[in-house]
Amino acid sequence: MMSHTNDSCRSIVFYTDDENASGPFVNALVQEKFTVKLHLRSKKYPDGFVAQDMDLFIVEPARFSLDDLSAYARIRTIYTGLMVVLIADIDEMLQVLLYEQGVDELLLKPVNPLLMLARIRALFRRNDKRMLPANLVFNGLEINGGLRRASYLGQEISFTSREFDLLWYLAQNACTTLDRDHLYKDVFGVEYNGYDRSVDMYIARIRAKMASFSDMPQMIKTVRNRGYLFAAEG
Repeated sequence: MMSHTNDSCRSIVFYTDDENASGPFVNALVQEKFTVKLHLRSKKYPDGFVAQDMDLFIVEPARFSLDDLSAYARIRTIYTGLMVVLIADIDEMLQVLLYEQGVDELLLKPVNPLLMLARIRALFRRNDKRMLPANLVFNGLEINGGLRRASYLGQEISFTSREFDLLWYLAQNACTTLDRDHLYKDVFGVEYNGYDRSVDMYIARIRAKMASFSDMPQMIKTVRNRGYLFAAEG
């Protein structure tokens, strides 16, 4: 096993028959600040190492057999994270069977490493969204994204649709400073033009409604020259 480490919260195990052939893919992942561990594949999938803590399991078999197909089902009994297969010369029915056995994404070789990176990032984004809780609670402030309601110690706070969208986005990214570029693009769906102050207006309205509860700590902080931050601890 070879380990290629870079500072990242994303850990990837790359399982391959051919270390040289996998080189461009591994290098592309490392350059994108993923932590990558490279394993050379033997005839059988070792059940032990796939149970380790990792965010993504990539398999690159030189050839594909029915034995490989059954192995993915066995892997799924001990590993519940994301799994991608890089493979060549496989018909559509086998692709269907691989998805049925728990593979999250198939990349058919030859594939450009940049396309591989884009597909992996998209896979992480989709998975992150599924993992986000529908209900967030901070010091008595409860924000329910599914019901689109907010309350403090059981008392409902009435927000407009746009105000709630902004509050929910800030709360989902608690303890992270968000600049106007991100807020306009991700909440309003438009590019920030450099001078519009709609976000500031909505933030002021949200703060005013929250301030009506005298014992509620100020959750939304202004970070000078940078943007806004939702402080989980108030």
